[in-house]
Amino acid sequence: MIKSIFYSRFHPGKGPQVVHQVPSGSVTFTPPPPPSSTSTISSSTTTPIAANNNANSTPITPPLPPTSPPPTSPPLFDFETVSEYIIPKQELCDRLVTVCTNKYRILGYPVCLEDRKYERNEFIFNFAIVLDEGVVEYSTYKSVVRKVAKLFKALEEQSGFLSNEVTAVGVFALIEQVLEDLNNYSECMIPINESNTINIKLFPTYAPPPQVKAFHVPVCTVQLENNLMDVNWDLTMQKIVPFIDGINSVRRISELADADYNLTRKCIEHLLYYGCLIMVDIFQFGAIYACTAEISILVQDPGLQEECQAYVSYSSPRIPFPFLLQLYTSLTQGLTLKKWCMENATKLKGIDVRRFVSFGIVKGLLYRSHKYPVPAEKVDRALPLARYLDGGHHFDEICTDLQVSEREVMQMLEGWDVQIVHR
Repeated sequence: MIKSIFYSRFHPGKGPQVVHQVPSGSVTFTPPPPPSSTSTISSSTTTPIAANNNANSTPITPPLPPTSPPPTSPPLFDFETVSEYIIPKQELCDRLVTVCTNKYRILGYPVCLEDRKYERNEFIFNFAIVLDEGVVEYSTYKSVVRKVAKLFKALEEQSGFLSNEVTAVGVFALIEQVLEDLNNYSECMIPINESNTINIKLFPTYAPPPQVKAFHVPVCTVQLENNLMDVNWDLTMQKIVPFIDGINSVRRISELADADYNLTRKCIEHLLYYGCLIMVDIFQFGAIYACTAEISILVQDPGLQEECQAYVSYSSPRIPFPFLLQLYTSLTQGLTLKKWCMENATKLKGIDVRRFVSFGIVKGLLYRSHKYPVPAEKVDRALPLARYLDGGHHFDEICTDLQVSEREVMQMLEGWDVQIVHR
């Protein structure tokens, strides 16, 4: 959220000056208006009144002095300490300048115009915005500052919009409208004159996506192939989207699509960045799953319960929710999914086990307990599996990288003093 927008310029006699600021007093102190003269009572006006009253009459109390205007909030920062960066030397003009002071971040784009019509042959101005310093993703505001600066530079070159005192008065109303529209609607379209308009839109920024591994399984959160994808999409993206089905791993998708693995991974990271995908583990009946503390949310949320029933049931009528909850809570550490299915074979009629587990993983109701090979003694780095035996690589990663089954990995580990740790 923008805390303030201000317009400053270099005054030939006074140096850097804040001409307009929104809100008022947010950058430099704005003196309050002088008190009204009608509220001032002189002592001479009360003397005749008191003289005409007898001794027994109640004296007239003179009016209270006028109430002083409420104190205004102090400026967000001391403009004098950063003025040399707001209105800098020519070397820093026409480029983005960021200053952090008093827990606020100031983004500006100072502009210097050289012309003999100006006093000192140059006109330096800056439209800056003030944000909280704690705003992590402020890059979206950089384009705002840059665009406003270039627009008013063009206006000044065309008609002297800022240097003309008559037209410069309208700057306050413009930046006030920009501040309100961007904070309330994240966009603005404000006409300045017949041929110039301020058009700005704040686009959301997302955190960088987590690194995609070969053993990850992408699950679509939107229908890519039918609703979003068109002929203008990247060729690799068009090839891999049909194979994103919540079952195939990233490595398997690249093989089925006959696409380069690195390009496939980058495409999936791109979809992950925009929230089109979520990543889960490879579904295996030999895996171990257990409930998380988030299972309580499923108990309290009727909408999530209906979503669960609709997703995991493949027959009609739907499986009752208490029955599904009992099955979720029966998943525990040390119990493989294969053994769990055998123990609950009669209870799983009408339930898609893979969707049952996937729903729990996606919603955070279940977590996967991975198997990690950990050597009991130092391993010779020349051995094929040596780089995976540091306790940081689980079987899914090893099997996917080497393109072998878990049984084959166990055979490779025979004769080694290796412990299998579940975590």
